[in-house]
Formats: sequence, C-alpha cells, structure tokens
Amino acid sequence: MMSLLKIIKEIWQKFTGKKAVFAASLTLFALSGICAFRDRPMAFIILVCALGYTGTVFALLLYGRKKMTFSAESPMLSGLTLDFVMSMSLPVVIVNYLGEIAWYNKAFLTTSGTKGTLYGKNIAEKINHSLVPARLFRTDSAPIYVPMNGIDYEVSCFKVTSSGKNYCITLWENKTNEIYLKKELKLRNTLVAFLVIDNFSEAMQFVQDKSRTASAVIGSEIDKWSASLGGIMKEYDKEKYVILFEERHLEVLKENKFEILDKVRNITIDGVVMQFTASIGIACVSGTLAEKEAASRVCLDLALQRGGDQAVLKNETSVEYYGGRSKSVQKKTKVRARVVANEICAAMRACSNAMVMGHKYADHDSIASCVAVSRLAKHMGKPVNIVVNIHDFNLKAIFNSLRGIKEYTSLFVDRESAQELMRSDTLLVVCDVNNPELFEMPELYEAAGNFIVIDHHRKIGEFKNQPKLSHIEPAASSASELMSEILEQVTLPGTLPAVEANLLFAGIILDTKQFTKNTGVRTFGAALYLRSEGASPHEAQKLFRTNIHDFMRESVFENNIQIYRDSIAFSVYDGQADGRDRIAAAKAADRLLTVEGVTAAFVICMIDGAVNISARSDGSINVQLVLEKLGGGGHFDAAGAQIKNTDVLSTLELLKKAIDEYLE
Repeated sequence: MMSLLKIIKEIWQKFTGKKAVFAASLTLFALSGICAFRDRPMAFIILVCALGYTGTVFALLLYGRKKMTFSAESPMLSGLTLDFVMSMSLPVVIVNYLGEIAWYNKAFLTTSGTKGTLYGKNIAEKINHSLVPARLFRTDSAPIYVPMNGIDYEVSCFKVTSSGKNYCITLWENKTNEIYLKKELKLRNTLVAFLVIDNFSEAMQFVQDKSRTASAVIGSEIDKWSASLGGIMKEYDKEKYVILFEERHLEVLKENKFEILDKVRNITIDGVVMQFTASIGIACVSGTLAEKEAASRVCLDLALQRGGDQAVLKNETSVEYYGGRSKSVQKKTKVRARVVANEICAAMRACSNAMVMGHKYADHDSIASCVAVSRLAKHMGKPVNIVVNIHDFNLKAIFNSLRGIKEYTSLFVDRESAQELMRSDTLLVVCDVNNPELFEMPELYEAAGNFIVIDHHRKIGEFKNQPKLSHIEPAASSASELMSEILEQVTLPGTLPAVEANLLFAGIILDTKQFTKNTGVRTFGAALYLRSEGASPHEAQKLFRTNIHDFMRESVFENNIQIYRDSIAFSVYDGQADGRDRIAAAKAADRLLTVEGVTAAFVICMIDGAVNISARSDGSINVQLVLEKLGGGGHFDAAGAQIKNTDVLSTLELLKKAIDEYLE
C-alpha cells in the first residue's frame, strides 16, 4: 500500500505541465486496472485520484485560456515590467533628444553617486560630458564606453518613440575588469625591434685593431638597453641585433626619444668618441610574431633609406620618426650599385617599353638622371620616353643642348602622350624623388603595374604600391651620381654620349654646390667616370647660365632678412613670384649660408598659389626633419616644401614652431 502511494506521489511530481497531462492520466488509470486484481480498495482509490487529477487539470487549463490571457499593453504586464526594471542591478536611464533625463532606476541613482532627483537634468552635465545627444542618438548601434565614479561602463543605446517624442534607453554594464584585462593584454603584447649599427666599418677603418673592443662595448650598451625594457637581445649578424620586449615599455622609449641612439653615438674607445650611429625599426602592430618581424624589418629599411641614425616606429595608423640628426655616411663599396644595375636590366628585359619621370619643377639632377635611365633602356633595346613639362623655362638650357640631335627629338613627352604610351607591362622608373605627391605625373604612378625608384633624398614614408626595386641612398650626392654608377656597371667604356655625360656632371655640380657639399669618395668616382666619357666641366657650367633679368630677380630675396635664434636666417618675400623665382629662391638660400654666424637659411615666397620654402644648412641642423613637419622633405642640409591654402606670414610662424620643436 505504502509503496503504491509512493509511486503515485512520484508520478504526481514528475508529470506537471500541459504536455504531461495525458500521459499522467493514462498511467494512473493503468495502475488502477493492475490493482483491481490484487487489492480492489486500493484500485478504487487510484481510480478516484485519476479521475480527480484529470478533471482538475483540464478545468484549470480551460479556465486559464479564458481568464488568464493578457496583451503586451496589459496594466498587469506594465506593472511587472516596471517593477523588474526598477529592481534589476543593471543601471538604466532614459533621456530625450536634448539629453535630459526622463527616467532612471534605483541602480543608476546608486551608481552615479548622486543625491536627490535626476529628472530633467542633462546627462552630459550631470554624469559625463561625452554623453552628448549626438552620440546617444547616432544611427549605428555600437556601444559607448564611459567612465563613471572610477568604473568603466559599456553603454548600450536603444532608440524608441513614445507619444511622438524620441527617447534613448541606455543600459550601463560594468566592464571595468574586462577593459583592464584588455589593456593588460595589450601591454603584454610582444614587440620585435631590429637595431643595426650603420657605420661600423667606416668608423673603424683606421683603427681595425680596436674592432673587437668596439663590438663588445656596443653589444654591452645594447644589452643594457634591452634589459631596461625587460626584453631579450640577440645578435643575429655582425653589428645587427634583434630585441623582443613588451609593449608596456614603448611609451618610455617615446618619452626619452630613443636615447639609445645618443648612447651609441657617444661610445668611446680609449677616450675617443667613435661616432657610431644606429638605426632601429619597430612595428607596433597586431598579428603573429612572423608578421611583426616582417613589419619591423620594413621599418628598419625605412630608417636606413632615410639616412640612418634614427628610429622608425610604425603602428596600425601612422609612422613616427625619432633621431636622424647625423649626416649619412657614404659606403665605399659599389657592390650594391652592381646588384641594382642587374635588377634594373632584368626588369627592362621583361617590359615592352619604359617610362621615366622625375619630380615636379624638375632641375638638372632630375632631368640628367632620367636621361641616364633612358640610355640604359636603349642599351637593353627597349622603347623609352621621359615625362616632363617641356615648357618649363628653367629647363630651357638643357633642351637647347639637346636640340638638333635626332635621338632626343621624341624622347621627352607631355602628360597626354604619356597616358597613351602606358601599357599593362610598361616599366615606370622614377628618379630623384620618392614622395608620390611630388612626382611629375602621380596618376602615372597609380596606373603603373611595375615601377622602380632611384633617389638620394631621405625617404618620407611607405609607398601605397610597393616598387619592384627601391634604390634610395641618402648618403649619395645626387641621383646623377647613382645613375652614373649604374651606367658604369652596364655600358661599355666610351659608349656614353658626351652630351649625356655633361648633363650628369651638371646634376652632380648642382646638388654638391660645386663639389663643396655632400661629396664622398663615390661622388668623385662618378665624376671621374663621366670625365672619361667626355664630360666637360666648362660645358656643364654653361647649363646654369642665367640672363640679366633673372639675375636681377634673385636680388629680391636678399631683402627683408631676419635672424631667428641667433643663427637661423629667414628671407621672406610677401609679393607674388612665378616659376622662375623657384630657382632664384634656392640660390638666395645658398648665399645666406655664406653670412658669418648663419647655420641655416630659409627663403619663403608665394609661387603659383602655394607658399614655397627653400632651406639650406651648414650641417649643424637637419633641415629635412624641420620641413617634414610642414609636409616637405629633401636632404640633411638642403630641403624644400610647398604649402597650399595659406600665406607667407602664417607659414613663417609655422616654420618657427617647427624649428623650436626640432631644437628642443
């Protein structure tokens, strides 16, 4: 008897709900039938229970269907919803389109730490100034992260309309721990840094017996630096190091502006400062270690192409530069020139034709190096053209020197003709410039499938489209010097036309200021090669002659001179100049450097609707770094910039600010 009652109890507890009614009834009736053969009184009791259970359940179901149903608009549901929202631990607040608080729950009042009522108060003024209506009512549904009373909240916004008015329901979820963990995870992100000594061989060339000592001192200094970052250091090649460290130390590096560069520069051996320079590449990006390593190598290459003695730091959105205050040291070997020459020849063989261009407002170095590339293409048997402004009067002397020579009659083309000559397999070669914005024809670069860059200016940034070959040597005097070395590797002696040798010689003369600046052993080597090919210094000098009117125009820039910070000269011309004054301004900057006590000179004038800056330095100030802040570039001691949508006097103030930042 007791065992049967126990079974019934278990059945009663188990079968609850609409779907189990039928099964429970059948079970009870079945038990009644079984007990009828053994215990008729018990069978009767079970039967009564079965009938009672079945009848009661169906009665309740029927009653509930008729009486217990209610809609979403039911006052009962509204009351339950309000009670639930008021009592929930998640802060909730509703604001109108003006940001005024229309309703909030107890959790929000407690969390905000506010005493008294919040109704009608502006949420931006009362809680956080970042919570302006525009952020709350924006079209996307992305959450907003807001700090309040030391807690970081993720605010989810839901826009609703009631009685014709717009409201925003905001739910505040505590994400303090999650945000902290994300920050900590980011700080623990492993970064890969590459450091190489730029000029070890050059610095040690006269003290070879001290090389082991120097290597040990350098290694020790870099090891100390790595240890200060909590990282590990490994020398993977002679005077080349890789360092692994956590991202949390990056801010310290930026604050001290990579002081390791100064420490390396001031290393002494037996009391003598060796003036070593280092280049560093670091990529603070996401991805695998292999991807980070590849990105850091790109940064290192950029640091070297900018002249070395600097650190290049790349993140997901921008590139930062530190250092770069030492002049580049020219390598004595021509091995790279031979390798580059072979690479260019291979690219020439694979193309159907070649297009060559320099920078806007082309000068002698730009045109000469372009002509040298055309000579290389002709040597490889490929059709070639040079894109240039054939109406530029600053190039009049160059075009006159080529007039009457048949092979140059169709060599130079304008923009329209260049577009027509471009093919899918055309090889584009860019000379004397590495900034796409300054290309003679930027759209040609955009359309080119294959292109090569040959330049001696410090690289400004990465290319949108990666070049097939990038031959950038900031230590070289000129693009003419680089192309002279390449031609010497490829062409036979005595095969370079004298007119082209004179052009290349003039290009070197221009950028070295008559062999007085940026000259190295390889510069004179290139000049020797050109002389052996028929170059005449006298004929090269003829290309720089100006008429009396242009000569008189140059005197304009020698007025209104002012001295800044005791040694920096400004020449400001507030009138309207034209294209011919660009050369005059550059010459004026050169002359200002001859004034006693002047270490840097800047000539500022308005040319063709843009402010033009010509900068020169005696080597004590890196004018390239100064003008980079204004969108310009160039060399350590010669640079320029063109700034649109401004005036001369405003540019002067920007220039002073850039100089101040550099000298700090």
